[in-house]
Amino acid sequence: MDFRKTYAFARLHRSSLLLAFLFLAAVFLRYAYVFLAGSPNFLGGDGQRYYTMVQQIITEHSYGYGSETSNSRVTPGFPVYASTVLAIFSMNLNAFKWVQIMLGAATIFPLYAFLRSVPAARPWLTWSACAFMVIYPPFIYMTGLFYTETLFFFLLVSFFASWQIMWRSGSVRSVVLSAVLLSFAILTRPVMTPVLLIVIVFLACNQAKRRLLVPLLLTVFLCFLPWVLRNWLVLHEFTLLAKDSGNALLAGAYPYFYKDVDYNELEHKFGNDQTRYGIYLIMNGFRDHFLSYFKWFTYGKLKYLFKEMWFHNREYFPVLQVKISAALHYLIIAISLVTIPYGLIRKQFLAWAIAGMLAFQLLFIPTSRYGTPFILLMLMLICSSGIPLRRWQLRKAPSMQEPAADSVRTSSSTSNTSSTNNTGNTGSSTGSKQSSV
Repeated sequence: MDFRKTYAFARLHRSSLLLAFLFLAAVFLRYAYVFLAGSPNFLGGDGQRYYTMVQQIITEHSYGYGSETSNSRVTPGFPVYASTVLAIFSMNLNAFKWVQIMLGAATIFPLYAFLRSVPAARPWLTWSACAFMVIYPPFIYMTGLFYTETLFFFLLVSFFASWQIMWRSGSVRSVVLSAVLLSFAILTRPVMTPVLLIVIVFLACNQAKRRLLVPLLLTVFLCFLPWVLRNWLVLHEFTLLAKDSGNALLAGAYPYFYKDVDYNELEHKFGNDQTRYGIYLIMNGFRDHFLSYFKWFTYGKLKYLFKEMWFHNREYFPVLQVKISAALHYLIIAISLVTIPYGLIRKQFLAWAIAGMLAFQLLFIPTSRYGTPFILLMLMLICSSGIPLRRWQLRKAPSMQEPAADSVRTSSSTSNTSSTNNTGNTGSSTGSKQSSV
């Protein structure tokens, strides 16, 4: 009997059982919150506007957010997803809630796949991250809302898991999958737009992967084409993302919200163009009060994004769960003060993606809702960064997640001797198989 194979099978079986248990636990906690505890305001705030929009799409075949006429105020990712689900289930909101619950719980699978593909992510860190995904109150809370978050989180984590597969295999099929997931994520929440630029840079700077740029860009183009064509043909405008982005830009223009927006000035001087008015206020603010605006667009907005969990109402969650989650929330932020700069220096793809998304988010209104995706991304980075907890040097494997942008070499001697890093990226330009899992 081959004891190695038996042990490997038993270990795989144990991992599958544990993953299944965590998935079922995630389903139960979300079900308990949505149906038993009675999640508040399922259609509150933006949810009511999205629901009205979805009803309009299904009954009148008109895509308009906050209006009975067609517009392009929001990207199509969530409205198309929600209208498809509700059309299938005859506008049954309980069925939609179950889809949200299952999708939210299923996010644990791409999270596990991502962390398992990174050798630097120790097994106990992988399972800890999955457990955090199960119990963290904001991740449960968002499944009880008619918001973009549940869909976006699934696409977000799935993209980074697919990126690992793509970087290891280098196949056209895998890059198409990554491009589709990235495109759909951007069309759900445009905060991921900077990631597309970072993807292009990482591929362009690696000679072995440069050939994947064409299928990636072609796939992204095809994913965006229906939305752009619809806006051009129906609205006679070129809109790549959404026309309503100026609202969030304007809402975050004044430092610490010390002043309300002057809607008379917006209407008479800028024709209700919130983007132009927001840029105008920000530029004038930096010109007249540079230090105040610089502090607001750096430390101030970061504080608003991360100073507390998005939802921590003890009426709906056990006190111990809230306290543990809050402690982990602040611990993740504290450790990220080290792992993000470390990852940027080591040219880790995930670190640069977080930095790009965060810089983009700082342009707009800062709330803990918009900081929540970064908590999960920071946790993924902490688990995969390769920084050991006991000493500042790995015993077995280097810690770099993605290849250095300048590490590609064309000489045959380099390709024969280059070593593989933690996520399977080598300095070789030969395009040989990468060991990213």
